[in-house]
Amino acid sequence: MNTQLRTTASKGVKLAAGGLASWPYWGAMLVVLSIVYKLNWLDHQLNVGGMNHWKWKVNYGAMVIATFWVVWLGRRARAVSLALLDLTISVLLFADLVYFRYFKDFISIPVLLQANQVSSLEDSIWSLVHRGDLVLLCDIPVALAYAVWACWYWRPARIARRNGGVRIRSRSRSRLMLNTALAGLLLALGISMIVGPVNQQKNGWASGLFVGNWWNIPIYNVTGLLGFHGYDTFRYAKEHWFSGGVSESQVQEAKDWFDDRKLLQEQAESEPMFGAAKGKNVLMIQAEAFQSFLIGQSVGGQQITPNLNALVGKSLYFSNFYHQTGQGRTSDADFLTSCSLHPMPTGSVFIRFADHDFNCLPEILNAEGYDTTVHHAYDGSFWNRNNMYHNMDYGKFYSIKDFDDDEPLGWSIGDKSFLQQTVDQIKERGASPFYAFAITISGHHPFNLPDYKTEFEVGDFDGTTFGDYIKAAHYVDAAIGELVDRLKDEGLWDNTVLMMYGDHDNSLYDKKPYEQLLGKSLSDEEMDAIIRKVPFFIHFPGDEHAGVSEKAVGQLDTAPTIMQMLGIPMGDNKMMGVSMLSAAEKPVVFRTGGFTDGKVYYMPSNGGMADAGSCYSLADGTATDLSACTAGKAAADRELRVSDVVVEHDLLPELKKED
Repeated sequence: MNTQLRTTASKGVKLAAGGLASWPYWGAMLVVLSIVYKLNWLDHQLNVGGMNHWKWKVNYGAMVIATFWVVWLGRRARAVSLALLDLTISVLLFADLVYFRYFKDFISIPVLLQANQVSSLEDSIWSLVHRGDLVLLCDIPVALAYAVWACWYWRPARIARRNGGVRIRSRSRSRLMLNTALAGLLLALGISMIVGPVNQQKNGWASGLFVGNWWNIPIYNVTGLLGFHGYDTFRYAKEHWFSGGVSESQVQEAKDWFDDRKLLQEQAESEPMFGAAKGKNVLMIQAEAFQSFLIGQSVGGQQITPNLNALVGKSLYFSNFYHQTGQGRTSDADFLTSCSLHPMPTGSVFIRFADHDFNCLPEILNAEGYDTTVHHAYDGSFWNRNNMYHNMDYGKFYSIKDFDDDEPLGWSIGDKSFLQQTVDQIKERGASPFYAFAITISGHHPFNLPDYKTEFEVGDFDGTTFGDYIKAAHYVDAAIGELVDRLKDEGLWDNTVLMMYGDHDNSLYDKKPYEQLLGKSLSDEEMDAIIRKVPFFIHFPGDEHAGVSEKAVGQLDTAPTIMQMLGIPMGDNKMMGVSMLSAAEKPVVFRTGGFTDGKVYYMPSNGGMADAGSCYSLADGTATDLSACTAGKAAADRELRVSDVVVEHDLLPELKKED
């Protein structure tokens, strides 16, 4: 009896083991667990919201949906498919992490369309990779090795030999039906794990999340990373392939908004600074990653920016000037400055909408008799500049092919040579008046210029990226100093307005080195403002109008400022900015939905909702009640919404037609 029981039990165990071994979702379960572990690890690296119970469910649901279909495959095909899936998702997570460290955002479809530019970013990319990041890739060799083994072990000839030369028939209809039922169950489970948590949040704190062009981080905090990429793909397809166009209410909202803004803009036309530099040449410099905290600072008794310190003292300097860029970084700064519209929440306007009709500064200045040129010592295809500058109506774009490679440095030629050759190009044209826009590049991340070029000792910062940034800034400052000397030597200084601003932040977000340099601890608001503030000054001939303005202004306001000082009325031009020289004031709106009006400073939460952000009083720098920022937040959202609709749907020609 005991023998019979043992035999029966043994058969039962073998049958159960055989059933488990034939369970077609084992491998997928391992991949699901592996990727969800990586998503949890990645979330801790990003530090933008934490792995709440909603995100756990959504991540598991996304992975179940990503793997449910493998139950229909044979052993070999299943092993290979799961290995490739693990490889693809792991590489995506790795790319997202590196991208986030630089841009504080996630890779989107529009960004992938700019992938041809990655080779130019190679040094920056490698500087952002940490040794610990290998946790995202460590299981891939195992998965690939198992796939190879499965293809060898389960090949038909080998199976036939193990079964006495009898080949195994194809799977039965009942097995196919069971697998289909299992796949359907898994798919339903995955969908429910996503839909439930997302709807719960969408109907609560994240109301309106999928309606407007929200910042990507709040979307991530609802959908998880894989869910974000799924939504981003849907959003792109809807926008580009299934768009229903723009509604009459959206057009009317845009018209009303621009009509209101025009009332502010027209104040400039009756103020003393209107036409203060009429007929003068204008040379504007967009300085790569140059930030305001550098101005006036020293390391070891040596000034970081001695030339700019002296020049700022003879210029009109805006101490509260903010960059307003998004994922498009340098190209966004260019678009904001020249066209006075906000960048898009994802990708670059230069790449996504270069064929749209924008109302940009070069076109306006051409009509005033200016010779308009843009100068940048890099490949003209980078950021799609060739096409965009043609659309903006520049008279000439000088790209790397127009410069002599006489100072190889960093990404291109050094800024010293670049600015000197820019003056050569201006002189060669011999036009007057001229508007020249020069875009520097030596200050680009990762700032690894050789010491013999930077000639600056950074003390305790030596060997750090922050120290390299300071050195690069010192070199750029020297290049500006040599430019001023050259303009004086060429007789251009007394008839030229020189302007300079920083394009975006330096992508260095660790608070400690800033506190060490500035000699004080920094609040969250102070740190956020430091990252967003870039220098902006206007040097008028004869050092006229010199002084410091503490007015809160941004890149969006640059084109209207140039128009006021040159005496050009706004007319039917559609811009969102207001001249910095005007007494009129308005908030500075950031792409994240944050804003400042000089009195309060609003920082959105990672969720992006007004009732979950932080509002600071700038009078004393302390956090204040959110109600002080509620109206400003609503106005900022409306401004971004109008700009997005205008840019995406090419509405400027229609809006101008109605005037």
